Amino acid sequence: MQTDFQAEQAEDQPIVRCLLGMLGTDVHSKGIRTIAQLLREAGVEVIYLGEHNSVQGMARAAIDEDADLVGLSFSSAAYVEYTRQLVAEMKRIGADDIPVMLGGIIHPDDHQALYDMGVRGIFGAGSKTADIIAFVRSMGRPR
Repeated sequence: MQTDFQAEQAEDQPIVRCLLGMLGTDVHSKGIRTIAQLLREAGVEVIYLGEHNSVQGMARAAIDEDADLVGLSFSSAAYVEYTRQLVAEMKRIGADDIPVMLGGIIHPDDHQALYDMGVRGIFGAGSKTADIIAFVRSMGRPR
């Protein structure tokens, strides 16, 4: 069965490989699992690492999986520090060309600091699915 999101994908649009996961002990994974499914239905190639990932493991997986985009979900207040660590680790291993997006409970007061450290997209509560899918699709690279 084809969804509306699949029907909207342009024929010449590259397939996007999106690595999704959660860092540390954050375990509220319903949102990221839902987004993973919606992105798959929209034609995005999703690599879902699940919960309890390390910063080093997530950064390494971005390279190993040839990801176009890394997406993280947070429901704990540690998102600024974890994001800072991930961006630094991705730079250290030569993966700083792979964009990072965040979702979950991200306080608006922290958005600018996150963008300043290199985050490309932030999608919190109330974000529209179509906006998330459009953003993810825009991150595709020609193969």
